[in-house]
Amino acid sequence: MRKDLKIFIAISFIIPYLMGFAIYYCKLHDISTSIYPLFQMFIPFLAVIALLYKEDKRILKAFPFKVYIFTSIILFVFAILNIFYPEFSGLSEFVILISAIAMIISIFTMDKDLKKKLSLNNPNKKMTLLMCLIFIFIYFLRLFIGCILEGEIMEFVEVFNLHSLKVFISIIIFSFLNIMPFIGEEYGWRAYLAPRLKEIYGLKNSILLTGFIWGIWHLPLNLFYYSDRLLTSQIYSILVQLVFCIFLGIFLSYAYNRTKSIWAPVMIHYLNNNLALLFVTDFSKDIFSGQHYDLKGTLFSIVSSIILFGIFIFSKYLKDEELWEKSVYEKVNES
Repeated sequence: MRKDLKIFIAISFIIPYLMGFAIYYCKLHDISTSIYPLFQMFIPFLAVIALLYKEDKRILKAFPFKVYIFTSIILFVFAILNIFYPEFSGLSEFVILISAIAMIISIFTMDKDLKKKLSLNNPNKKMTLLMCLIFIFIYFLRLFIGCILEGEIMEFVEVFNLHSLKVFISIIIFSFLNIMPFIGEEYGWRAYLAPRLKEIYGLKNSILLTGFIWGIWHLPLNLFYYSDRLLTSQIYSILVQLVFCIFLGIFLSYAYNRTKSIWAPVMIHYLNNNLALLFVTDFSKDIFSGQHYDLKGTLFSIVSSIILFGIFIFSKYLKDEELWEKSVYEKVNES
């Protein structure tokens, strides 16, 4: 494995795995843990910035990178303070909001050539929208099939009401204010890791390996955040995460290559994490924490992920190397 890949993996994994101890401690003492998965999402982008800086010191002059580093430092401080003063972690959402506005403005006003070099451009906005619509269709198709199997078809129908419509519109409208964590992951997995692994392991293997790495990257969260404290639930959580990341990763790589833009995977990842709000009545609760995973739900998640997202592995945009978008690492080294 090449040196830059080793550095990326090391940075991306060491901090989240160390944070696992903090999550475990906070869970034992009934302290909020929401700051930790939020900060973890920023780390892959930071790993890429470190690699790009190693190749070209001028990279840090890019204002979006400055904003991202500054925001990450603030969140890191909040993550540490959370153990002793959990009330401060609530400020993280405000920090991300302000930072997101600054970052978006800086990207819009950035030099076009630099934007393309850093994989922050979006040359095909219509196709990006289409990728998002395809994902939304798959998301609700998956939900529909699940409701049929459970004999709860009316629960699916009841999702489509005025309240849900308002929530959905809010999710779309405020997406740009909440994209920083999702840029953090997708800039690492799709803009760097998958195309970089392609040079070593080939087309399909690189996508599957990226998905596997992405899945085990969540391990501390699966053990101490997403699942409840039952061992079987934790094991099922890990299995669901691994399979889902591998097969959703196929679709995200397809979207990245099809649009030649990181923004399609970013928006799809954002939708995947936020469409669940359509089914929530109490927005004060953390809907992702302390879930119970059982065998039936795990099997459905695995099978539906394989079928609905796995079909994209046969797309020409993943089978033809010439249609692959270059990694940001390669773009910077070429300039």
